[in-house]
Amino acid sequence: MSSIPLLRLFGFEIRVHVSWAVIMAVIAVTAEGQIGRVEPGMGVAVRWAVAAVVAASLLVSAVLHELGHAYVARRAGVSDGPVVVYFFGAAATTTLTTRRPRDEVVVAVAGSMVSFALGAVLVLAGLAAGRAGPTAVQGAGEVAVVVGTLNLLLGGFNLLPAFPLDGGRVVRGIAWHRSGDPDLGLRAAARVGRRFGLGLAALGFIVIVAADSLDGLMIALCGWFLVSTSGAALRQAQFDAVVGDLRVGDVMDRMVQGVPPGLTIDTFAARVLDGSASPSLPVVRGPHLLGVIGQAQLRRIRPNRWATTRAEDLMVAAPGLPVIDSATPIRAVLEQLQRHGLDGLPVVDAGTLAGVVTRQGVVEALRLRALAQRPAGGWR
Repeated sequence: MSSIPLLRLFGFEIRVHVSWAVIMAVIAVTAEGQIGRVEPGMGVAVRWAVAAVVAASLLVSAVLHELGHAYVARRAGVSDGPVVVYFFGAAATTTLTTRRPRDEVVVAVAGSMVSFALGAVLVLAGLAAGRAGPTAVQGAGEVAVVVGTLNLLLGGFNLLPAFPLDGGRVVRGIAWHRSGDPDLGLRAAARVGRRFGLGLAALGFIVIVAADSLDGLMIALCGWFLVSTSGAALRQAQFDAVVGDLRVGDVMDRMVQGVPPGLTIDTFAARVLDGSASPSLPVVRGPHLLGVIGQAQLRRIRPNRWATTRAEDLMVAAPGLPVIDSATPIRAVLEQLQRHGLDGLPVVDAGTLAGVVTRQGVVEALRLRALAQRPAGGWR
C-alpha cells in the first residue's frame, strides 16, 4: 500500500497516499500565485506561508471527508479498516463493502455531506471575520473563506456521477437497487467517469495554453485522475465478471509432485523453466510442507550452479509462505501471488498437501472461461 500512517482518530487508522506530496506542492504553488495577484503588496514569505496553510487545510479537509465515509460505514456494519486518503476520494475498487444498496448510497454521500458542512461553516465564519477590525483577523477570515470554498468544491466534485467518486458510488447503489446487480451500475459509472475525465483533461490543456495559468494544470490533473481510476475500475469489473465465483479447487494442479529439500535443482530446473513441469513445486519432507520453489527463484541461479544448489537453498519457506485451501477465491490467490512474487502457492486441505495453484494455471482457466462466456459471433 503506497500510503503513510498519519494518526488515529475515533478508532480509525488514518493513512495518506504518497501522491499527496505532489498534490500539496501544486496547490501551494497555485495558491501563492493567486495571492500574489490579489494582494501584490504582500511579502513573498507571507504569501508562501498562507499558501502552505491552504494546502495543509485541504489535506485536513480530505481526511475529514474520508472519516465521514468511514464513520457511516461503521454504523452500517462494515468492519473497521485503515482510512486511506487519496486525491479526490478513494482508490478505484470494485469490491463492495456494504451489504445493501441503501447503505452504499448513504456511505457514498456521507463524505460530501461532511465537506459541505465544513465548507459552509468556514465560509460563514470567514465572512464574519472579514467584517472585524483587526487586520490579522480579516486575513484569517480570508483564508477561512478560501478553505471553505475548497471544501464546497471538494464535496461537489465528489458527487459527480463518475466512478470512483462518491457520485459514481451513488449510481452503483441506485442501479444495484433497481436491478439487483451492482456490477451494472459500476460499469455505467466507470464509463461516465472516463468520458468526463477526458473532457476535464482537455479543458485543462486549453486553460494552460490560453491563460498560461497553473489553474489548467489542476484541472488536467483532476481529469487524469478520473480517466486512470475509472478505466482501472472498468477493467477490474470486466475481470470480475470472468472470475465470478471461481475458486482454487477449480483450477489447482492436484497431480504435482513435491521435491525433497536436499535435492539439487539441476534435476528439475530445466523442466520447470521450459514449462514441461509445473512452474511451481512444493518442497516437502515426508508429509510436511517446507516451502515452494518456482520459476522466479530458479532464474536467480546461473545454470552452472544448479548441480550444487539444493531446493531448500532457494525455496520460499513456511511459515512466511502463504498457504491456502481449495475453497479460497481466485481473487485472493492472485493478490497473494502478486504480493509475494510467487509463481504458485501450495494448497492444503485438512492439514494435507492437496496440490498447487499456479499463476499460469489461473490465467489459462480464466482464458477458457472468457471464451466460454463470449457470445456467438464475438463480443456484443
